[in-house]
Amino acid sequence: MELAAHTFREIAKLIHEDTGIALGADKAYLVRHRLEPLVRSEGLEDFEALVQRLRMRAANRLRSAFIDAITVKETRFFRDQAFFECLARDVLPACAAKLDRPGNTSQRVRIWSAASSTGQEACSLAILVRELSQEHVAKHARESRFSIVASDISQEAIEFSKAGLYSKSDVDRWLSESRLRTHFRHSGARWRFDESLSRMTHFRTFNLLHSPAELGPFDLILCRNVMIYFDDATRRRVCRGLYSALHPGGWLALGSAESLYGMEDRFETVALGKTILYRRPQRVG
Repeated sequence: MELAAHTFREIAKLIHEDTGIALGADKAYLVRHRLEPLVRSEGLEDFEALVQRLRMRAANRLRSAFIDAITVKETRFFRDQAFFECLARDVLPACAAKLDRPGNTSQRVRIWSAASSTGQEACSLAILVRELSQEHVAKHARESRFSIVASDISQEAIEFSKAGLYSKSDVDRWLSESRLRTHFRHSGARWRFDESLSRMTHFRTFNLLHSPAELGPFDLILCRNVMIYFDDATRRRVCRGLYSALHPGGWLALGSAESLYGMEDRFETVALGKTILYRRPQRVG
């Protein structure tokens, strides 16, 4: 099925409007490859007919399928081992300790896994929280005092995350044998994430182009390896939203190829070993 240059430009415009993802002409083959099955399953004649349908007001279901088809779902458990070691060693204990400081009004450590894809990052966070609570039996480190929000623009990815079922290849390469046996159970040919840990995490659809005010505030936000797909204006917009969603003193983690895109003066840059994180400064006084 052919994808004319002018039709690709229309599709790229729709993708940018809906997701913030910026696609150049060199991505035409990728778009055709990902959207052709949708065109056929909807019984449409060609890509131009898809654009016309997407422009209709009552195309919510099709828009959702369109986003599911085009978004990247690249993730894995404990992606970047050094980063998760840093969270376990430095960041999560610091967040937990803050709960019992004089003047603190927070009841829980709130964590946001933004653009969480199929949930492996959120599961990895939940495992770290349980391990922390078992290692530090003090009141502030109790598992019940942590809450994780995992969001993604793709409804398909969120439904996958809620199911918590992962293939053998998903778990074999990235989870230690000890963590696999402790936090997962066999379910047919797959592995199911521990239901008691799943209750720590709330999965929901959310578009990073929208204000995160309805979600926050948070003590730790992970927004890794998603802004590389945006243009600069969108990156700046998203970074402003992430800043607004953090408690004073809250932590932000970005991907290794990402930066603060114009928000450098609002954050403190913190080097923890080989890991770079960003922190919203505490209020003065």
